[in-house]
Amino acid sequence: MKMKFSLYSLLTILLFITSCNKDDEMYTLPNQPDEMHIKSSVSEITLDKGKANNVAITFNWSEATSPIENYESITYALRLYATETENANSTAYYELGDKTEFSLTHEELNSIISKWVNADTRVSVTAEVVATVHNKVKYIKPEVSSVEFQAVGYEKYPQYLYMHMISASGATSIERLSQRNLGTGIYEASVNIVPGSYYFTTSKNRDYPAYGQADGNKMQYVTEGVVKKFENSITGKRTVIVDVNDEYNDCRLLNIISLPIPNTLYICGNGCSIGWEPSSAEGLFEVEDSRNPQLYSWTGTFNEGGEIKVNTGTTFNDQFFFAPVANADIATDHRLYNYRYQSAGGDLKWVIKTSGRYKFTLSLDADDMWTSFEPVQ
Repeated sequence: MKMKFSLYSLLTILLFITSCNKDDEMYTLPNQPDEMHIKSSVSEITLDKGKANNVAITFNWSEATSPIENYESITYALRLYATETENANSTAYYELGDKTEFSLTHEELNSIISKWVNADTRVSVTAEVVATVHNKVKYIKPEVSSVEFQAVGYEKYPQYLYMHMISASGATSIERLSQRNLGTGIYEASVNIVPGSYYFTTSKNRDYPAYGQADGNKMQYVTEGVVKKFENSITGKRTVIVDVNDEYNDCRLLNIISLPIPNTLYICGNGCSIGWEPSSAEGLFEVEDSRNPQLYSWTGTFNEGGEIKVNTGTTFNDQFFFAPVANADIATDHRLYNYRYQSAGGDLKWVIKTSGRYKFTLSLDADDMWTSFEPVQ
């Protein structure tokens, strides 16, 4: 009897221990069944620049229903993404309210896929509609329906532009400009400039189409005839920025500071979430605007009472952008001087007066250097 009791007790203990070691069960909401069954008007399409304003594709779907009786409304959103690289590409996203149909023109769809692949390249696109049931009391997992189609785009923006320079002595040279971000129509190159004139073409070996000067830094698109050239009196290395979008259609020469490692700046210090790590991937600054590659920004959490500085390399032996004076308030002192070694002026750091999430920006235009420190949500 004692033996039976002991065995029973042992089994009870073992079961208790086993239950204690069991992984926590995570509660997951069930997926809503697809009642919408989104459809595309075409399964494949070759976009045509000559039909830019015509409808290229239409999506429609059945109305979703709510799994609960009392709800406020059901709204729809549609997103498009490159099927094979969903997480690597930006997506096109549209809030549609209660609409159950949505169309895109040739130009609109071409603008989307041109950010993913070059012109004349087939890409698989997924269109995904999401139905959201709005209810203040109970959360309902959105219903999702998707359809896939193939698309081939046309060249809205050529892959490159070519800068034709004629020096005052008559010597000619050609520099290629490329897009920092594909499909933006904003071209960039670092060029050694000499006094003379210049203009741009879409082909290295053809005279037209060309971009010449219209007025000031504005450009004129020319397919035949005389191309008016930009005149230049500057000598030295400049970053040439050409924006062919209708909103700007201009050319600018910026005196951007050359970094020891191109496009590489790291924030570090106990005044931010990175800590004293001189080259953390999470601390890498970004150029967010192709029109303004002189602006480098880092957005993250800053800590009151801490310090920061900005590295141009990967170790503490590299050159840094330091504060203008020791303990400069990052939120109010926006002076910025060129990078240097610590031994060439001291280890001057910015200090953080208020904790929070901020965007810290450096303007590396040698003719207009400054910082900004703006709160973000």
